[in-house]
Amino acid sequence: MIARTGGASFIVEILRAWRDGQAVIPVEKDAPEPMLQRHPGPDIRLVKYTPGASGVPRGIFLTAEQIIADADQISSTMQLTPEVPNLAVVSMAHSYGFSNLVLPLLLHGVPLVLVSVPFPRVVEEACRPHESIVVAAVPSMWRAWHRSGILRSTPIHLALSAGAPLVLDLEIAVHADAGLKIHNFYGASECGGIAYDATSVPRPSGDLLGKPLHGVNLSLQADGRLLVKSAAVASAYDAPRADDLLGEGMYLTRDLCSVDENQNLYLTKTTGSAINVAGRKVSPAKVEAAILATGLVRRVRVFGIPSSDPERFEEIAAEVELLPGFTLDQLKSTLPSQLQSWEIPRHWR
Repeated sequence: MIARTGGASFIVEILRAWRDGQAVIPVEKDAPEPMLQRHPGPDIRLVKYTPGASGVPRGIFLTAEQIIADADQISSTMQLTPEVPNLAVVSMAHSYGFSNLVLPLLLHGVPLVLVSVPFPRVVEEACRPHESIVVAAVPSMWRAWHRSGILRSTPIHLALSAGAPLVLDLEIAVHADAGLKIHNFYGASECGGIAYDATSVPRPSGDLLGKPLHGVNLSLQADGRLLVKSAAVASAYDAPRADDLLGEGMYLTRDLCSVDENQNLYLTKTTGSAINVAGRKVSPAKVEAAILATGLVRRVRVFGIPSSDPERFEEIAAEVELLPGFTLDQLKSTLPSQLQSWEIPRHWR
């Protein structure tokens, strides 16, 4: 079954699928239909459809036991309880939102406060009726809320940031201005939560990801890639590749990391080809296919470039060779019907 975001009906669709023993694929409200390369199988209850680190959209298959383990590890590590609700400002169809918002609601009874848009005043109004609230967001949201000044009076019990690197100057500025510590959270679609910064003061380094979540064991390969061992690791991809290591409780990430003597995890380098736009993973292959499908270009190459806004992290760039008789403006005008707004290149050549 496919569950599309857009309010409480998204939660109902997930419950309906699980009641009937079906796998569910969470997607954005206006996203195109997911295309899996093979059937998930009778034991699979969740399919995450994402470009992940590889940059090519594919499905990630999870059983009920793996879903439960992810919810248990996050809720235990972050001490999420039914007494303090979660604010839903990130997409619940993406792995971060699904693990931190949907699963604590359905499996641990943590209430969910839905908001339509993450605008500062909307967030402020949504938080006001609550004595305390947990907010899981991405760095670009934290920057906007910090600039608006709402963080000084919003009753945030726990502030989380994931999806894109949390730059140190933002973490320090929010702590100094509002007395609020933003906790860095690191995970992957293939295994859920990996590491969490539980400290009460800003990190000494922006590369520090935190310590392993409860139930997560980490080790480094000879090339520096991070190996995650956990009961929450997914079973398989719908379209595995030769360099994948996923299954039997192990996932080999495409991130290069280091670990100090206190089990603090540091990110050294990300080697995947997905483009990270303000916490959303964009598939270069998907964008290239959409551009080619217009019939206006002979060749195209899509890639990520560093953003001047550190909270956006990367922006999408496209190099195209137009067919004779067509213009770049014509090409741009056709893309909104084929891509989500965040998937459309910002830079063209």
